[in-house]
Amino acid sequence: MELYDVQMTTDLGEIIVLQVYACCKSEAELTAISMVENGQANVAGTVVISCFALN
Repeated sequence: MELYDVQMTTDLGEIIVLQVYACCKSEAELTAISMVENGQANVAGTVVISCFALN
């Protein structure tokens, strides 16, 4: 597993970067999206508008 930085924009215009351990970029993005949707990312928005792994 690798550590990925995933940048996301929420439905409220928040831009955040989460660090996620995953096997690949797509898994890191899905994990980060799930964290936002489940309220684990400490942001007000709950819908991810855009998401991409930075590394």
